[in-house]
Amino acid sequence: MSIIMRVAKIFSGESSIRGLLMLFLLLALPALACKVPDIPDQPSIPGLVEPTPVGSPTPMGDSISYLIPAYSQNLKPGETVPGTQLTYVGSSEAGHEVTIGGQQAFKKAGDSFYWSGVIAPGVFANYNLRLTTSFFGGLPVAGPVELIVLFPNPQPLPLNKDPEAKLHLSNIIIDYHVPLDKTIPGTTLVYQGLENQGLGNQSTTLAKIGGLSGYPNLAVGDSLGWFGILRNNVAVRYNMRVVSFDEENLRVAGTGEIWITG
Repeated sequence: MSIIMRVAKIFSGESSIRGLLMLFLLLALPALACKVPDIPDQPSIPGLVEPTPVGSPTPMGDSISYLIPAYSQNLKPGETVPGTQLTYVGSSEAGHEVTIGGQQAFKKAGDSFYWSGVIAPGVFANYNLRLTTSFFGGLPVAGPVELIVLFPNPQPLPLNKDPEAKLHLSNIIIDYHVPLDKTIPGTTLVYQGLENQGLGNQSTTLAKIGGLSGYPNLAVGDSLGWFGILRNNVAVRYNMRVVSFDEENLRVAGTGEIWITG
């Protein structure tokens, strides 16, 4: 007679309910005593490449920001960094005399030369400059400059005419991730998705860009330009190329330049 049958017989009769409970506990004890082994991490599969994450969409809003990472000027005594209140007065044994917002300061090579403020109606700027070593006279200053244009309303202009402006800044870095049916920031160009063309082995998929005059389809590496105004006193030119695209996103990158009047 098996152990389980013997236990059932012992707890039969008037104590049948208690016997069944004890029988259940006896059956469960071995399972409870067993340790569940750790499950190792799944090994990586050779040749399997994780998909490249898509960049976050470039935000659109009531302002647009432009970065010039390597702005520079070589100031002569009495000159001011264009559009700012950063002025070089002259040099002496005490150092380079400058004024920042009208306040006097003495600086040495490597010191900061920072100013922020409104440079034109609807345009705010941060000039995060530093003094550098002078080899040919004057006072060279360099560093990143950020321009923030408030309430932009892009409108295209003919590409063959540069505006006259009191302030012209170039070497703006452009790098935008544009979702499907959204506008490239600061332009009137819209990403409208994929366009399949051709048959057979040489068929291709292109990105369709709304707002272009003429042929709207571009391949990876193709150039993409836009010129227009953001406000009545701010004009901008983009010199971009198509970096990548898929069913949901377009990425463009390149450089830009901006003209500010007023």
